[in-house]
Amino acid sequence: MIVEKEYTEGRTTFLSADVEHYSGDKKQISANLPVFYNPRMRLNRDISVLLLSSYLESNTIESMCEPLTGSGVRTLRYLNECAGDFSASLFDTNPAAVDMATKNIKRLGFEKRANVVKGDAKVLLMTESREKRFDYVDVDPFGTPAPYLNAAIQSISPHGGLLALTATDMPVLCGAYPKVAMRRYGGFSIRAPFVHELALRLLQAIAFRIAGLNDYSMTPVAVLSTDHYVRTWVRIKADRKKSNRQADNLGVIRYCQGCMRTQTIPLKARHEESQFEHDIKNCKGPVREAGPLWTGNLFDSKILQKTHNLFEEEDAAVYHKRVPRILDEMVEENALMTYPYIDIHVLCDLYNLTPPKNKDVIEYLRNAGHKVARTHFKPTAIRTDASVIDVKSAILELIG
Repeated sequence: MIVEKEYTEGRTTFLSADVEHYSGDKKQISANLPVFYNPRMRLNRDISVLLLSSYLESNTIESMCEPLTGSGVRTLRYLNECAGDFSASLFDTNPAAVDMATKNIKRLGFEKRANVVKGDAKVLLMTESREKRFDYVDVDPFGTPAPYLNAAIQSISPHGGLLALTATDMPVLCGAYPKVAMRRYGGFSIRAPFVHELALRLLQAIAFRIAGLNDYSMTPVAVLSTDHYVRTWVRIKADRKKSNRQADNLGVIRYCQGCMRTQTIPLKARHEESQFEHDIKNCKGPVREAGPLWTGNLFDSKILQKTHNLFEEEDAAVYHKRVPRILDEMVEENALMTYPYIDIHVLCDLYNLTPPKNKDVIEYLRNAGHKVARTHFKPTAIRTDASVIDVKSAILELIG
């Protein structure tokens, strides 16, 4: 008999396995829970609910799918908190999870809108979508979403749909295991101060390539990087001509560990000689290269602004306390996404300087005529069109 506990997220109350009971003294969430539920992912689900609500203002969703459902909390929140009468399919191989998700659906009165199927996610994505394709698929695994990508993309309506992917295998995506990253995501990762952005761009790139294999285009809608995971939302549509054009958004990012200079190079230009220009005279590097990865936009400006506006109309107390800051920073940084973020603390460590407050650096650079923004990726980082040397000069002026 599973020890159950009632939880509430947003405006939704549901049952799951008692996390505290099964975590024991370690207080560590384990994939071995009788029914998987991770309270730490509430922030992820809060922003997912807000973003889907914004997406629904200008897009129709008739059916959605969560192929790795656990307790069902993510889909339950979509059904309960997002406008519309879309139906939902929930899959899980764990019979206890199927029972728990079914129980939660009945408790909330969604029997006519949702069904739970026991079985392998990859197989069910293909078979359950044959009669009618899904308009939204949300892949939220324990680890990498890569094994589910092909089936997920093939299950989405060719007329266009939304695909959400969460990846929690951060050591792989953040440079600890570059060969595993190449095997899993088709690109090398490196250790760099902006490594979480590299992680997302590697995830975007594999989504683009798998979509392209199926003659689909892939257009980014939004990304999220926080805590122990990265997440992306992309539009998928049967459009091979657009996919051909989007290939220009694949490239590599070079980073010098000696002077923190970055350089983005499109894949189609790599056959040409490309001289790396260091920010410090006679800098010896070394220069590392990440990719191939997605070098294009990461946000749909209209949907991002709608999401921000929607939150401001909502009761903030319903959501995680970090939601407003993250949405503010996403909107702020969106116009400067072509510049990898600069971590002020890493820069100060490189030159043995005392880090000033980020807001002071931002104000100084703006007064000097530079574009600059906070980034939701890291609280000690900024995005700016200023060079690393310009940022260093600003810090030197601020600390006297």
